[in-house]
Amino acid sequence: MIELFGARELDTLFLVITLMTAPFWIAMIAFPRARYMRWIAQPWSVVPLFSLILLILLWRSYQAALLPEVVTTASYDAARSFADHPIAFLVLFCNLQIINLFLGVMMYQKARQSGFQASVELTLCWFFGALALIPFSIRLVVRKQAGL
Repeated sequence: MIELFGARELDTLFLVITLMTAPFWIAMIAFPRARYMRWIAQPWSVVPLFSLILLILLWRSYQAALLPEVVTTASYDAARSFADHPIAFLVLFCNLQIINLFLGVMMYQKARQSGFQASVELTLCWFFGALALIPFSIRLVVRKQAGL
C-alpha cells in the first residue's frame, strides 16, 4: 500500500539518504589537506548529525503509522519480510550510510596521522563500505615496512 500511494516520496527519500553524506565524502576525497577538514571530518560531529536525521525518519514514520510489523520469530523469512518493507529498508540504508561515513572518517583520520592521502580508499569506502579496509590496510602495512 505504501509503495502504491507513496512511491514518489519513497524515491525522494531514498535519493536524499543516498546523497546526504556526499558533501563529506567529496570534501575528504577532493580537499584532504584543507584546514576546515580537521574540524569537519570528526566522528563526534558527523555521526550525531546523521543519527539525528535517522531519528527524524523513525519519528515521522512512527507518527504516520508506517513502521513495519514487529518481528516475532527469529528466522530468515521474518527478517526478509521486515527488510522488504520500504520504511524498514530506508532505515537500514540510512544506517549503512552512517556506518560507511564513520568508517571513512576514521580512515581519513588515520591516513592524515600517517602522512598520506587516501583518496582511492575513501572513494572505495563511499561506494563499497568495509571492503575499502583491504586496500587501506595493505597500504598501511606497505608504508610501515618501507619505513614511511
